[in-house]
Amino acid sequence: MTRERRNKVRARLPEFGADAMLVTKLVNVRYLTGFSGSAGVLLVGAEDVFFTDTRYEEQSAREVPDCRRVVPAAGQEKVLAGEITGQGIAKLAIEAAHVTLAQAKRWREEMPAVSFVETTGVVEELRKVKDASEIEALRRAAAIGDKGLSELLGRLREGMTEVEVAAELEDTMRRAGSEGLSFPTIIAFGENAAEPHHSPNARRLRRGDLIKLDFGATSGGYHSDMTRTISFGEPDVDLAKIYEIVRASQLAGVEAVASGATGAQVDGASRTIIEQAGFTYGHGTGHGCGLEVHEAPTANRTSEDVLAPGMTVTVEPGIYVPGLGGVRIEDLVVVTDDGRDILTRSPKELVKV
Repeated sequence: MTRERRNKVRARLPEFGADAMLVTKLVNVRYLTGFSGSAGVLLVGAEDVFFTDTRYEEQSAREVPDCRRVVPAAGQEKVLAGEITGQGIAKLAIEAAHVTLAQAKRWREEMPAVSFVETTGVVEELRKVKDASEIEALRRAAAIGDKGLSELLGRLREGMTEVEVAAELEDTMRRAGSEGLSFPTIIAFGENAAEPHHSPNARRLRRGDLIKLDFGATSGGYHSDMTRTISFGEPDVDLAKIYEIVRASQLAGVEAVASGATGAQVDGASRTIIEQAGFTYGHGTGHGCGLEVHEAPTANRTSEDVLAPGMTVTVEPGIYVPGLGGVRIEDLVVVTDDGRDILTRSPKELVKV
């Protein structure tokens, strides 16, 4: 599978006028090799060569069996430069959005005879469409998130802080098998939910609070992302009405996810309902999830991304009223041949605990 992915990169080299491509973004390295460590570089050319350091010698032997591996004890950059020049590579494609100016300067010093060709999004474009194994990993991650939320509901107690609730949720997901967090967990009580990306603090839970929870789990390196807003007791009447507007908006956005639809059409399906109710939201309606929690395609006002089977997209409209609170509901959705597969299973009716 990873060899096929590398072959797709190799097939594009003539397009860039390059002899080889150096892949340095770690999630792209993982996609092309299966390597899950924190230090690795891949050279895709006439021969595929994977570089790491001695910390990952055994791991890389297990995870990257179909590339020649180079594990120098020291001087990794010189070894890399020696390999590139030794192969007679005159033009080397690099990931321009990932390489720093300092790194590029060092490479030019080490490889003065090599010309660098800047590329953008070569591997990311391949990553847009997920295969069956990737979708299964995303399904596992989403299920862990669902389980985490379900178990958390029975643990909520008046007086808990946002930080404590975040810790409870994260612990539950870990115990359910999550390898880590997709991103820092957002827990927002009451008026704090008016902040789209609120950081949990010492605010204590009170009866009548709406609680906004935005979180994700990881499985096999793949990220889930979900948001639910629940009520701790009876909610404010205005917030209960806002909740139903957001729910209708979110359902419409999910329904718009289909092969051939654009990201802007998904955004418009959700946003129109909220704007007709006299509200709006500043963020986009969704984004892809995979080896990164935010990746292509996008679903916002201007997105020209065309959805295709195997792509993922979140649908997450919201309404935020400063001083009162906010509501967001989010699912992770896979585009299929005949519609969509909603990976997030938690209820979207207003849950009261």
